[in-house]
Amino acid sequence: MNEQANKILVELLQKAVSGIDAAVSFSQAQIPDVIHQLLVWKFTKSLAIALILLATVPVAIKFFRVMMKREQEGVYGEEGYSWDRGKPKYKPTLVWDRDGTISASSVFFGTIMFLYSVVAFIVLSDLTWLKIWLAPKLYLIEYAASLMK
Repeated sequence: MNEQANKILVELLQKAVSGIDAAVSFSQAQIPDVIHQLLVWKFTKSLAIALILLATVPVAIKFFRVMMKREQEGVYGEEGYSWDRGKPKYKPTLVWDRDGTISASSVFFGTIMFLYSVVAFIVLSDLTWLKIWLAPKLYLIEYAASLMK
């Protein structure tokens, strides 16, 4: 009975060792492909985010300029208060009121403009795609170090 148990135990250990060997050889064969896929994914993700943000910069600048512009629309006539008659009437924006004074919503507009500028600076200064393109081994070392933290 003892011999049979030892024999079964030896067989199980041999199967476990052969399974571990197969798993190690499989993972060794797959590591270069996995690393390549990781580099391609990180490169594409970083470049896509930068390009999308870069494409929105002209639109944002145009929007900010339109909102900052104080454009005269006409003159107050009979529709306003008597002391407003004859004064210029302006096209209202997020910054300017109809009477040409700064609007209360200009604080909101300023906050949005500031946040967009900060996000644009942070995203465009993250040059992960360039690092992967020029120094992929350095990027992999830094990536592995960030995983260890």
